Amino acid sequence: MKNVIVENTVCLNTGDAAILLAVRHILKSAYEGELWFQVFDSQPEAASRLYPKRDYPDIEIRKLLSESIFKYPYDDNRLKNLAKPIYNRLAMSALRHYGKSRALDETMFGADDRRSLDMYREADLVITTGGTYLVENYNLERRLNQFRIDGLFGKDPIFFTQSLGPFDKDYNRRELKPVFDRSPLMLLRDERSRQHLRGLVDDPGKCHVVADSVFALADRKRIEGILSSGEAPAPTGRVGISVRHWNYVSDGAGGMGRYMDSVREVATRLVRDHGKQVTFVSTCQGVPEYAHDDSKTARAIVSGLAPEIAEHVTVDATFHTPEQLMELVKGFDFVVATRMHMMIMSLCVGVPVLPIAYEFKTRELAKRVGVADLLLDIDTITPEEACGKLAAFVGGLDAYRRDTLSAVLEEHASAMSAADLLRPLLAEPSADVADDSLPGLGKSAARLRHGEHEDQRHRIA
Repeated sequence: MKNVIVENTVCLNTGDAAILLAVRHILKSAYEGELWFQVFDSQPEAASRLYPKRDYPDIEIRKLLSESIFKYPYDDNRLKNLAKPIYNRLAMSALRHYGKSRALDETMFGADDRRSLDMYREADLVITTGGTYLVENYNLERRLNQFRIDGLFGKDPIFFTQSLGPFDKDYNRRELKPVFDRSPLMLLRDERSRQHLRGLVDDPGKCHVVADSVFALADRKRIEGILSSGEAPAPTGRVGISVRHWNYVSDGAGGMGRYMDSVREVATRLVRDHGKQVTFVSTCQGVPEYAHDDSKTARAIVSGLAPEIAEHVTVDATFHTPEQLMELVKGFDFVVATRMHMMIMSLCVGVPVLPIAYEFKTRELAKRVGVADLLLDIDTITPEEACGKLAAFVGGLDAYRRDTLSAVLEEHASAMSAADLLRPLLAEPSADVADDSLPGLGKSAARLRHGEHEDQRHRIA
C-alpha cells in the first residue's frame, strides 16, 4: 500500500471536492496496488461530515498543518499579533528537530498534529491539490508555510492540475521558486499558467498543460451515446444557473449589481421566451461552516424578479457532493455557469453550458471546449449582451452541444494522460521511515525557513 498525501484542499467547496475525487481516480488508474489518501484540508471536521468514511473508505481528512501549527494575524490585537511571529519561529525550529526529542515534540505539538506529522514522514507521495489558489488575489502565506513543512520533511510536492500566477511580487517569486524547482511534476490547466512560470522553474520540461482534472470524471458512455445518436436528448424544460459573489469585479458593488441584473434578465428570458423552469444551484452552498454561499447571491437575484417569472424559478440551497450534483444536472437542458467547476461537471454529464467568466481560467476553458464566442465576462457583462448571447446559444444549441461534447471527450483523455506522468513516481519504493530523524535537507529547502512571511497579513477572498 502507498500513502498519498493531498494537501491544500477545501472540500467544503464541491468543485474542490470534485478535484480531490478526480485526483484519486487518476492515481488509481496509474497504480495497480492499494492507495490510501490522507487529505489535509482547511476545515476537516465539516469535510469529514460531508464525505464520511462509509462512502469514502480510502480517504482520511485531517487539518492542514500550516493552519494547525502556525498562528496568523486575524484581528487588531497588536500584542497578540506581535507574539505570533515569535511563536512561529519556535514552531519552525521544533519542526526541524521533530522526532529527535519526545519531550520537545509533545511540548510543541498536540497529539493530532504529531499523528499528522508522522503521516508526512511516512508518505510515499505528496500532492498539492489542483485548483486556483496560487494567485496573488489571495494571500499566499499559508500555502508557503505548507510548502515549508513539505521541505522540512524532504517531500517534494507534485502540483496537480491548476491555474496559477502571475507572480508579480518579489517575495512570492523568491519563496515559490525553490518549491517549484524541487517539484518532480507540475500539471497546469492552460498555456497561460505555464507562461507564468517563466523564470521560476529551471526545468520547464516537467511542466505539462493538461485538462482540468475533473474532466477525468466525465461519463464517457453517456456523452458518446448522445454524440452517436445524432439527435438531441428529449428536453426536460429545466435550466440550471450557477452564480457567485466576486470581490474583484470591476466597479466593485456597481459591477456586482450589473452582473446580478444580467443574470436576472437571463432568468426572465428563459421563463418568458423559452418556457423554462429555472433552478439556481452551485458548487458552494449549503455548508454553514464555509465562508461562501452562492445561494445568497441567487436569492438576491430571484428577489428582484417579477412575480409571474419568480413562480417558475427556484433556489436549490442545499449541499451536494460532486456525484449528487452531476446527477442533478442531468435533468437540465443546459446550464448557465459562473462557477467553473459547475461548468465542468455539467459538461462531464453531457449538458451544454453558457459560461460566465470571473477569472482567466474560465476564458481558457471556453476556448478549449469551443464556446469562446459565447463567453460572458463578469467585468463587462450587461443585460443586453447576456440576452443576446443566450439567444445565440439557444438558437445554436444542437451544434454547440455536438462541438462541446466532442471537446469534452478530448478533455477527458487529456486529464487522464496525467496518469502516465504519475506512474513513474508511484513506481518508486515506498518511504523508508526507519530513521526517527528528518531526512537531510538541501539548500533549496533551507531557503524556505527564514520566516519573513510571518509579517504579512492573511487575507483570503
